[in-house]
Parts: sequence; structure tokens; C-alpha cells
Amino acid sequence: MKASSPANGAISLKSVLFATDFSNASIQALPYAKAIAQRFNAKLFTGHVVPPEDYPSGLNSGEEAAQLASREAELKINDLLNSALCLDLSCVGLVGTGDIWVGLSDFIRKYSIDLLVMGTVGRTGLRKFLLGSIAEEAIRESRCPVLTVGPESRRAEDIEFCQILYATDFSADSLVALPYVFAFAKNYGSRLILVHGFEGLTESPYLHRQMAKVRLRELVFNQADFVAEPEIIVEMGSPAEVVLKAAHDVTSDLIIIGAHGAGGLPRVASHFGSVAHKIVCRAVCPVLTVRPLTHG
Repeated sequence: MKASSPANGAISLKSVLFATDFSNASIQALPYAKAIAQRFNAKLFTGHVVPPEDYPSGLNSGEEAAQLASREAELKINDLLNSALCLDLSCVGLVGTGDIWVGLSDFIRKYSIDLLVMGTVGRTGLRKFLLGSIAEEAIRESRCPVLTVGPESRRAEDIEFCQILYATDFSADSLVALPYVFAFAKNYGSRLILVHGFEGLTESPYLHRQMAKVRLRELVFNQADFVAEPEIIVEMGSPAEVVLKAAHDVTSDLIIIGAHGAGGLPRVASHFGSVAHKIVCRAVCPVLTVRPLTHG
């Protein structure tokens, strides 16, 4: 019997939000936001939220400081949108003040954002804006999928997601990412790599491997318009390491995973031990995380 999944639910991207703190780590995600918006014919927004600790000092009130911080941020947004990075690009600048994630969430709700794009600082500690705290919060709580671009991501003149890797543990939460896998694969004419990693706690690793391969094939059974037969990779070992090695070996251009899954692979927690955190921090390509009830 064929496995049921949300794979048949078509998705569309009509609005993309690029979140930035103007650091090099965040700006490196801008080309991806531009490329995706153009490919999906989506409206592009660039958003910045000034946290209270960055307000100018020496003013009479917090409200006055927030207003001045907002005006300064608007100038920075305009400079960015008028720079060479944004040539021939139609983009709307958004500025907020206060808690960063609350501000970004407000942008997402107000402008019906379908995809949030942000850079990360990667594996070496926390900074005030990007993975660490804010990127993890976004992955856990965003109403829309989140594309993170880390410092290990390869640079490319022309962004084409030729090789898309989808990793799953078959939980319902991980399968919610499938419509995005198919949408990106269709729009970019991508080759799919389907990956499942499992720990060595099963009675028969060989049987588990064979059954997992069958289930992976069933996930794409009704999808007839792939440019090539999807590659199936099932390995025993740390799920994060299996995914990262597969992404490296096949020169993946994009990794897609479900967030908050019950089985470990797509789980995103607030601590550094989570599998998804390891993937996002160390991936050699951008990672798209999709959580359940995306539009809820």
C-alpha cells in the first residue's frame, strides 16, 4: 500500500522576506532571496528590526530612542536597496524596533510572507541576530518555512538548485516538507536525493534499510515530472552526519527538512544537540526547514 503524505498539496510562494542585520553573515543570504523570488515570481521584502540594546543613548525617552533608531535603520535599508546587490530588483524595505523575532513575526503576518530567508553565523557560538538565538527561534516558531544560508554554503554566480536533498524520518512532521520539495524541484528542474539516516538500534539494520528505501520511493511514486530518477540514500549512523555526508557527496544545492518532527531527524530544539541544528550550522548549502501548520 502506498504511503499517505501531504505531498499532493500544491504550494506557491507569493512573498519572500529577506531578514538582515546588515552583517556580512546576513547579506550572504540576499542572492538566494532574490533568486527564489524571481523564480517563483514572488514579491520580495527586506526586513530589519532594531533591538532595544542598539537604540542610541542619551535621549530623553525610550520612545524617542526607538524613533531615531528606526530612522537610521531606514537609511541603511535604502542604501542596501540602492546598492549593486539590488540592481534591477523590485523590493520593499521594512523596519521595526523592539524584540527581533517579534518584529519579524509581525512582518510575516502583516505581509502574508510565504518564505523567510536569513543568514547564519554557523557553528561558532551565538550572536544577537543569527543562529544562535533568532534563527533557531525562527525555525521553531515561524508561520512560514525558513531558508537559512550558513557560512559553509558554497558561493555561486547563478543560483540554481540543481541537486535537492530531502531528509526524512517518515514522521508526519517531516513529511509536511514534501510539497516544498516538489515545488522547488519542479521550478528548478532539480534532481532529487532522498535520504534517511537511522541509529543502530534496530534488530535488523539490513531489513530496516530495505524497508526505508521502499518507503522513500513511495513518497515520490505519483510524481512523474522529475528530470531524473531520484537517488535513494539510507545509511545507519547519526542522522545529522548521514545527511551532511550525503549533501557533501552529491554536491547538494539545497537541503529540505521538516521541523519539530517526533523522530529526531527534523527535530529542532533550543539546545545545540538537536539534529536539525547540526545540519543548519554545518551544511555546505542552504537549508529549508518547514514546520507543521505552516500557515496556521
